[in-house]
Amino acid sequence: MYSSTTIDTKRVFGSFLLSLITLGLLVLSGEAGAAEKNPINEMQSGSLLIKVMPGGEYIQAPLVNTEVELDVSGIVSRAKVIQHFKNESPDWVQGTYVFPLPDNSAVDKLRMRIGERVIEGQIKERQQAKKEFEKAAKEGKQASLIEQQRPNIFTSKVTNIAPGQTIIVEIEYQNTLIYRDGQVGLRFPLVVAPRYIPGVKVPKEGGELGPLESNIVPDAAEISPPVIADGEAKRNPVSIQLKIDAGFPIKDLRSTNHAITKKKISSNVYQVSLIEDSVPADRDFEVSWAAANGTMPSTSIFTEAKSDKHYALITMFPPKGVHQVKGRMPRDVVFVVDTSGSMDGASLDQAKNALELAVRRLKPDDGFNIIQFNSETSSLFGSEQKATNANLKVACNYINKLVATGGTQVAPALTQALANNATPGRLRQIVFITDASVGNEDQLFSMIKTRLRNNRLFTIGIGSSPNDFFMTRAAELGRGTFTFIGSIADVGSKMNDFFARIENPFATDIRIKWPHGMKVDSAPNVIPDLYLGDPVVVAVKTDKSLEGNVEISGVVDGKRWKRSMELKSNDSTKGVGQLWARRKIAELMNLRYSGLSDDDVRASVLPLALEHSLVTKYTSLLAVDVTPVRVKERLKKQMVPSNMPKGWKQNSVFGELPQGATSSVMSLYIAFALTLLAALIGFSPRLNRLWGRG
Repeated sequence: MYSSTTIDTKRVFGSFLLSLITLGLLVLSGEAGAAEKNPINEMQSGSLLIKVMPGGEYIQAPLVNTEVELDVSGIVSRAKVIQHFKNESPDWVQGTYVFPLPDNSAVDKLRMRIGERVIEGQIKERQQAKKEFEKAAKEGKQASLIEQQRPNIFTSKVTNIAPGQTIIVEIEYQNTLIYRDGQVGLRFPLVVAPRYIPGVKVPKEGGELGPLESNIVPDAAEISPPVIADGEAKRNPVSIQLKIDAGFPIKDLRSTNHAITKKKISSNVYQVSLIEDSVPADRDFEVSWAAANGTMPSTSIFTEAKSDKHYALITMFPPKGVHQVKGRMPRDVVFVVDTSGSMDGASLDQAKNALELAVRRLKPDDGFNIIQFNSETSSLFGSEQKATNANLKVACNYINKLVATGGTQVAPALTQALANNATPGRLRQIVFITDASVGNEDQLFSMIKTRLRNNRLFTIGIGSSPNDFFMTRAAELGRGTFTFIGSIADVGSKMNDFFARIENPFATDIRIKWPHGMKVDSAPNVIPDLYLGDPVVVAVKTDKSLEGNVEISGVVDGKRWKRSMELKSNDSTKGVGQLWARRKIAELMNLRYSGLSDDDVRASVLPLALEHSLVTKYTSLLAVDVTPVRVKERLKKQMVPSNMPKGWKQNSVFGELPQGATSSVMSLYIAFALTLLAALIGFSPRLNRLWGRG
């Protein structure tokens, strides 16, 4: 039998113990709330909620449906991207959509459609456009703003979308397609893959797009939209219509990632569409076509006249047989393979197959090494070793055991690969195999530019949505070439073509001789070296109509070749001026990697972008409706979440969520119940007396 003092002590102790448990659960729920905001509070607006990563929180977001219309003429594509921002909530909303475009897109047009009204966008200096957009938002005016975050990543902001309203944003751009050895390739990216952000995380004051920035990637939030979590329905549906006028009879028209229908209009013209009405924005739309035997033109020219300025896009292949040379220089090849978490699954399978094919192509007098990187960097050998049968067997075993995990720390791997220089009489080639899902491109490009020396750097883009900006620019700065592999079925053919190019001597010292007296500003200013199957592609601005002949020459295996073409000016292709300006701007932007200050680069780029109405790092397109529509209602800013790229594994990219992160609301309920129970225990004597009276 216990005394009343003992019983009271136990009651107090029990109450104290339950209070501690309650406090612990409250702390846990608070920690989980850092990963997941309490959706109950958010539900007050009545909007649909969607769970997103990396934190597992629930957010409200406008819906965005996209229509894409692509019109191809030769190797020039004109595109219209139509985004439907739909606000299904009872709140006034400002939506932000982070979306990709091809890295060489010349974005030059914006329209905002509100019912029957059409507001044309105007090109403005970036900070000025941002201020005017924010002013319009505060004044209750509907507005749209298009900004470039990377050459292949843009943001579309639409403000003051009324409850239940849809606002349509139309963007137009021009770009050139990949044109190589009788085949044309078109890539239209549909999703911005999660980017690995290295460096020290720094909180951003009032950041709209995310809570953290990095000292290496100060705009990390602008390229990091939330990602729809596993188990949630995919969003952002896309429909695509493509018209191809190739300029030659088409064969082998195919799509890598999507099922398509093909309607033949003529031997040169096809209409292409998706079999489904729309598809989730979770992988690149990639289509290629080839020329029927003997029908690929060896030269092409597109021209445009604007007042007293004339523009041209010229494509020319070296004469056939120019690459057929005797002998083969021995080489040292460093294969750098990405084994980070984003590569887990199909991407790593593609990378391993590609790497094994590459290793097996090596000759006995070649040297090689394999470097793998994720959060750490390691290599197969301490230095390049001869491609003996024994070493190749060791390499294949090493490749088969590669596992994807951790972050995408490219810089240490790049440092190790570029540590040595080419030996006289030998080529030294660095082959990067990666999806390049990183945000620190500028840092990496500077490393390539300053440390390359006599090495050559090549890139192989892997997966359903590789970072094409990194792939193409790294290869350009590395004086190499690139390819993309989007399917395991394509590994064999793509790798054979890729190594056929880099194993053959390339054309160097390429020169262009223009008609006498013609002033020419070309982009690129210096023509890069060519690899097997690559054409010379140059955009130019001239002071007079294009007439006469242009001569292009180069050196292969010590011998100079040359080819001339007649400049026939038909002034019929709209957008060639924008293509020249876009290439010129890319060339100017590259000067930053050689040490030119951002202010100096901006001073050269800004007037060029404003003249040609192009969205760049320093300019944006803005459309504002002058009539206010929101008076005093609160404006909610919402991000449009992205889908996880096809084939990616959420846990490998973001890691497992803490257990508390999936049950923070339940933890609060339990904490409340235990608090109530503790109170009941504490007041149990009084309750007993009350019950006794009953």
